[in-house]
Amino acid sequence: MIDSTVDTLPDRADRITMRVIGGLAAAMAVALAAGQATIVATFAWADAVTLSLLADHSLPVEGGEGVSEAAVETVALTTDALAAGTRALFAGGAALLGITAAIVGFALALLMFATASGRPFRPALYRFSLVAGLVLILGPLLATALTGFASMQAAFELNAAVNGILVPGFALSSWGLTIPVVGLGVIALAYLLRRMEGLQGDTAGLG
Repeated sequence: MIDSTVDTLPDRADRITMRVIGGLAAAMAVALAAGQATIVATFAWADAVTLSLLADHSLPVEGGEGVSEAAVETVALTTDALAAGTRALFAGGAALLGITAAIVGFALALLMFATASGRPFRPALYRFSLVAGLVLILGPLLATALTGFASMQAAFELNAAVNGILVPGFALSSWGLTIPVVGLGVIALAYLLRRMEGLQGDTAGLG
């Protein structure tokens, strides 16, 4: 009977590369999660917070050489008058992004280290990939929704203090819609891993 762990063991260069990728994924996950945790702490405990909110209308800016058109569409302001509920919405959006980064990064690291060690494809790898894909879909979408609603509420609360130049708008970022597409790809990868696990079981007794 073939020892599937030995038979599927990658060569030394590939093992090193996969472990480096896994280590980088974990390190980046920690860094991104720490950054979002800092934002959460700021909205939770700081006396004043800095926001970037949509302007009521685009303010034209005179462009120099090579610039045909320029405009200011957001207003940056620092306030200590933000309501607790609005702060909680901003903090919740940041927390979701941090959780997303941590889960996806460590799931990728686990996959790389498991592959580098030559372990057979196990159900755990399928589950981790499936969870990572779902998190990539739900995390950014929910974070975008929370941050958008928080921005709208902040505009309502602070508009009078800045002479009505804010608009209660809901700005959508491209990454908030693009990353969920990547999540669908990761879910597809999860089912591919499950299929490979089944094929490995079918061939385990051959040789």
